[in-house]
Amino acid sequence: MATQKGATLFEVIIVSGLAAGLLGVVWLAYPLLSRVALRSAAITLVADLRLVQARAIAEREPDRRHGIEFRPEASRYLVFIRTGSRTTVVREQRLPARVHLTHVRFGGSPSSAVFFTGVSLFGAPSGGGTVTLRAGSAHLCVRVMPATGRVRVSNTGCP
Repeated sequence: MATQKGATLFEVIIVSGLAAGLLGVVWLAYPLLSRVALRSAAITLVADLRLVQARAIAEREPDRRHGIEFRPEASRYLVFIRTGSRTTVVREQRLPARVHLTHVRFGGSPSSAVFFTGVSLFGAPSGGGTVTLRAGSAHLCVRVMPATGRVRVSNTGCP
């Protein structure tokens, strides 16, 4: 009795169809994963901005600043405390692999950082500004309002 080696046409069609279906799902899921990573990065950034503002308001120390300095070239930011001329980095936050900083601009010096002091009743920042996060073709702007320090996320009007 002879044994048959190889695959039938029917088996080849079934395997090809399954492979094409799997590839299609991965192809469709990639933009979704990028948007989820982008939204996650924006939520983390907003939480960190609100945290440094709350700490500054709670302490009410005029010579102490709580802030965030952005490093666009490395897609990360540093949460810091500055007392006088001494800066202490509290934490380094790296963005998800798909997310990049494409624009950072704040009023104040340096323009790549925003900081809060407890001098203002509302914890107003050093200057308002915008951080633009991008993942694939999607982008989000995180804006800090100059007078109040309110933080807003938008996907329109991003620089």
